[in-house]
Amino acid sequence: MLCAAALTLIGCQSDGRLDYERRISTLQQQIDRQKEQIAAQQATIDELQRQLQVARGLSDKDLQNIYYPERIEILGLSGGENLDGQPGDDGVVVYLRPVDRDGDAIKAAGEVRIRLFDLQAPEGHTLVGEYVFPVEKLRSCWFGKFMTYHYALHCPWQHGPPAHREITIRATFIDYLTRRAMSAQATCTVALPPHATSRP
Repeated sequence: MLCAAALTLIGCQSDGRLDYERRISTLQQQIDRQKEQIAAQQATIDELQRQLQVARGLSDKDLQNIYYPERIEILGLSGGENLDGQPGDDGVVVYLRPVDRDGDAIKAAGEVRIRLFDLQAPEGHTLVGEYVFPVEKLRSCWFGKFMTYHYALHCPWQHGPPAHREITIRATFIDYLTRRAMSAQATCTVALPPHATSRP
């Protein structure tokens, strides 16, 4: 009897470990596929940028003499945002900073696209929300006082809070002058309402 119980317990533990390892393997495969998609998208963006540069008549010399962002940064303060004072965040605020070739923050006109992901969710349900900030709206999102040089982009939940606390932020900035597109990615942690399923 005791031996049978022990074998049953060992079997349950083994099954649990196998399920855990399968879950990790599935998540890693999803991340690898998404990295491949990002690389392919970036290659397409680079080619479109080259074509647009030619179409707009901007030479390499022109680009050396004008100020424009060459990369973007998602600042570490980005994360969950509580708007109603009730338990649980109501979305994410993304602090985005365009940076020029000298490493300085620059207020540049352009369009920003934000995508939020819960990468621990089942495949096909990882996208939490998509947000577009057109050039007309982006200007009012700039903060340039007291050493705060960035855009503050508010992204409320579009379909209710996610199932997990860790959220991946992917931001794309399309510069209005050069039409160059640049991307950045970061993770943040959000607070979930008490009734939501919460996993680290």
